[in-house]
Amino acid sequence: MFSVPNPPDALPPQNSLKNFFLIQRICFSVIGLDPTSLKRTMYRPWLTFIPLLSLMGLLGPMGVYAFNYLKIDLGKAITALSPFWQSMLSTIKFFVFMLNRKKIVGLVRKVWSWTLEATEEELKIIDEEIKGDARISLFYYSMVNITGVLAALAPLAISAIYTFHGRGFMETLDAPFKAEYFYDIRASYMGYILCYTWNVLGIHYILNGALSIDTLYSWIVHNIAAQFRILNLRYRQLSEKIIAHQAAGNHNEKEFLKSVVECVNYHRRIIQMSERFSEVYQGLVFIKFLVSCMQLACLSFIIPLGGEFADQSFNLSFLIAVTTQLMLYCHGGQKIQDMSTSVNLAIYEYFHWHDLSIKSQKLLMITMIRAQKPCDIRGIFFTADLSLFVWVYRTAASFMTMLMSMQDK
Repeated sequence: MFSVPNPPDALPPQNSLKNFFLIQRICFSVIGLDPTSLKRTMYRPWLTFIPLLSLMGLLGPMGVYAFNYLKIDLGKAITALSPFWQSMLSTIKFFVFMLNRKKIVGLVRKVWSWTLEATEEELKIIDEEIKGDARISLFYYSMVNITGVLAALAPLAISAIYTFHGRGFMETLDAPFKAEYFYDIRASYMGYILCYTWNVLGIHYILNGALSIDTLYSWIVHNIAAQFRILNLRYRQLSEKIIAHQAAGNHNEKEFLKSVVECVNYHRRIIQMSERFSEVYQGLVFIKFLVSCMQLACLSFIIPLGGEFADQSFNLSFLIAVTTQLMLYCHGGQKIQDMSTSVNLAIYEYFHWHDLSIKSQKLLMITMIRAQKPCDIRGIFFTADLSLFVWVYRTAASFMTMLMSMQDK
């Protein structure tokens, strides 16, 4: 059911790289999307819209529940708000992806085609970056799915424990999402099964709607980083080549300058790719970090309040997943910055400047000046990097302090 049929504009296979785009393809396929095809991005609409509409249908009841309990029981209100924020974020991610699908798919296809052009030595660099991305994405994928399973099973486990201690199963049964449903979900088994199925479909989209966009972000980041490393490799190879030619006494200045210009053009191509990537993701990054502040504040507030072990396990897993998601974006932004500025240092270290002509030195210095300006991933008003990760946690701590003071009152 989740296999991806070949679209009319299918890309050539990456036979030289193992598990290239594997996790991303899995996450997109379970919601009926193919981010490598411009002609058929959504190939199974029912896989997309059934869980998406189920999730959107839950947003209203969850919001009403949180609003009703805001003055009565702040703990219950915040418990409902934690998944509410993630539900909104997953929904927004879908619409952002669809609005920018041509740009995003274009980026994926461009990265894919660049990889096909790589030499054997360059493929080793790409393979290293892809393996790094796979480790991060797999951990994130695992934590998100564990959180989803705990969310679905927690109410059943709690009700089973209460039943073991002599209370009625149905009277203690609750839905995975705390919400004001339009009917009594405990009135009958069929009514609860309907509500539970509705919730599970929503959970399915929360998980995979987030995973698909987030792991794609990580994949593009690592591929852009690989391109900067390949550029550094080309400068090193050029330096070794000129040293060998000078030692042999057959150095050709024109050939050297031509090679430098080729590297400059390659550098420009990577910068343009980074800028397009930042442009596509900047709105999503902005919303993501605003929501993360609220999520972290809510979860940090709920966990110390205590409660059932199943609920606490879900909250802790949810907190780890949200933190991993936040780190994925911040680490990705920092990685792009570091790798883009590494070109400047590579040029300085690789070449024997005292053996170069004035003309060659000037050309390389112009390239170094451009490389000193880092490429970054912007979120409209801020830049995604590791300092932003600290800022989000500080802001979340401020929100948590405010919630605790409201709870005391």
